[in-house]
Amino acid sequence: MADVKQGTDWVEQLVELHVLAENGDADAARRAAEWVAEDPTARALWTSVENDCERLRQPSGQD
Repeated sequence: MADVKQGTDWVEQLVELHVLAENGDADAARRAAEWVAEDPTARALWTSVENDCERLRQPSGQD
């Protein structure tokens, strides 16, 4: 698994990596890719976050 900061919720860390990766942080993108490649639970959460972000990007009323 990616280096998980001690004392921090892993979900929070994965979402933080997602935000950073979405904003061009190559290191965050690499770390997240490694994490989700080896952890099915993290991969499922990553997919859920991506889906939520995509839904939020759509103009209101266009589901």
